[in-house]
Amino acid sequence: MLNLLEGYKGSVEVNGIAYSDLNKAIQAVKGSGEQLTIILNKGAKIKDNQAQEIQELEGSPIYKIKVRQYMTKPASPEFDFHDKWNNGTPMPMRIMVGRKLKETRGMVQMELWGEITEQLTHSCMKCGRTLTNPISKYFGIGPECGGHNYVNPFETDDELREAVKDMQEQLKEIKWTGWIIKSAIEEQEVVR
Repeated sequence: MLNLLEGYKGSVEVNGIAYSDLNKAIQAVKGSGEQLTIILNKGAKIKDNQAQEIQELEGSPIYKIKVRQYMTKPASPEFDFHDKWNNGTPMPMRIMVGRKLKETRGMVQMELWGEITEQLTHSCMKCGRTLTNPISKYFGIGPECGGHNYVNPFETDDELREAVKDMQEQLKEIKWTGWIIKSAIEEQEVVR
């Protein structure tokens, strides 16, 4: 039976006895005729670069990304990705700016922060909904997510610009580093 595993390079446990390689296990049970319980790589910790072939990225450009809604939701029994890969911390906003740190075939690890990259934003950075109100477009956050009014509460353009500047500073304080499923990235563009 163990001969079927020819070429296997990891540790193996046969009938409760651990062997450092397959050949030692074959020699130990050869001709015994008893039923075999085989466990491969028992307790082995697979390094990320073995399991996922992680590629370190240096000098990555700054991206603006928009992710699917589920990347901002807490872990659940149906979707436990954040518990497994991000210490239980979902992304704080759907639209964020940052750089790629590492990449696998199906995921990317990014260092992200909130940042308004255009004069007018057309999607809420928090929930991703389309912004229709002119004031919300300046803030980059809709009235529900940002807790502001639909009506311009400022008497002058200077007051509005100062409020937008304050919002930009607050957004830059929102930081997150973690893994993102590549198929969850709806939009991605290089901003600098």
